[in-house]
Amino acid sequence: MQSNKKRIRKEFAPLTVANSIRCITPASPVTQIYNGGNGEYEPDRELSPTIILPEVVANATDGSWPNPYSNALLADMHWFVNGKDIATLADWSGKYSIDQVGDTRGAISISKNISPRDAAELHFEANLADNRLGVNIPIKTDKITLSTTEKANDGYSISIGDSPIIQYDPLKDRLRLYEYKVAHGLIAASSSTQNAAKDKCSYLHEVPVTVFNGKTKMTSGYTLRVYRVVNQSSLTLLTSGIDEIHTISTTKVIFDVRLIEKASYIIKAFVANKEVAMVELGFNRIYQDYSCIPTNGTAIHPSDTERYDRAMVDSDGNIVECPGMIFRIVWFTDTISKTGVKHNEGDETVFQLEKTGIGSTYSDDWCDVYCECVYKPAHKTATEGTTVWTDKNGNRYIFN
Repeated sequence: MQSNKKRIRKEFAPLTVANSIRCITPASPVTQIYNGGNGEYEPDRELSPTIILPEVVANATDGSWPNPYSNALLADMHWFVNGKDIATLADWSGKYSIDQVGDTRGAISISKNISPRDAAELHFEANLADNRLGVNIPIKTDKITLSTTEKANDGYSISIGDSPIIQYDPLKDRLRLYEYKVAHGLIAASSSTQNAAKDKCSYLHEVPVTVFNGKTKMTSGYTLRVYRVVNQSSLTLLTSGIDEIHTISTTKVIFDVRLIEKASYIIKAFVANKEVAMVELGFNRIYQDYSCIPTNGTAIHPSDTERYDRAMVDSDGNIVECPGMIFRIVWFTDTISKTGVKHNEGDETVFQLEKTGIGSTYSDDWCDVYCECVYKPAHKTATEGTTVWTDKNGNRYIFN
């Protein structure tokens, strides 16, 4: 006689999904300049389209999701302009196309010029098909704004010596690692080592700024102000040393990227307290794929009362130094009598074996040690009401 059938499924870890939106055409950024003298746009999107990519990254802790870059699996894709589906807008008909293939699936190519009176706030929505679990995960990006600046009659203009979309990878930040090691007594302070760590990958990101009057490079007679883009019609003026602006001068702006997850900014030039030119740029973060494992593989002796372990995080074949600086690592244990026992957060753990519920017989004398490891978000300034907390030297406290 055949027994009743019992269906057993594979059990998959749920996906952790993140998305970003960025312009991938430096020669055709999201901000145009309109020359009223000749009626031309710089650049002209009809000749040099602007391409905006919604990048979707997904990971599963059990390694069952093969490729973190998941645009190729997007379905039911829609772009929205000022909250309306672009496919329903007559003035956008024939002015865009949406990529359907590969890692750039979902990217929109825009050949529409935006008049100086208007702005177009775009965002992307789609579903990510998780065929392992048979579910669709909704995707909705932040907004990115297309705008146009009218060239002033006196010919003022402003340019930056950097990409309009700047990406920050915390795993490549040697300055942050140096400061962490010094603060924790792992190395001695060294000005030469510190200076060598200040490169394009460090959290102190320098953006060179040049202002022109016609073809003449200005060296004085103007000031710069930096604004964070809140939405299509709202900007927030930033203060050097308080917000994510580290320092600002007439030739450069240094951003503290530790305080930025993803944001757009406008740098404006003022002459005699009158705005004469502006340029837009944006920041976002790169979160590389990674794996995390406990490293203590030694046996537990009957006389042991506590257990030590240390996490090892690997990314792209490289061991991450001081991973607790970048990742939130929380330690857990499972035994036959207790599961999901939480211990502490950090690179290392020391816990009492008695707390785990480990037994003394062959069937229960085991203990699984593991950790949950996720990227820490951007830092925030420590405040209470309108008070910004600082140390005795006036340096503000930040946390994440």
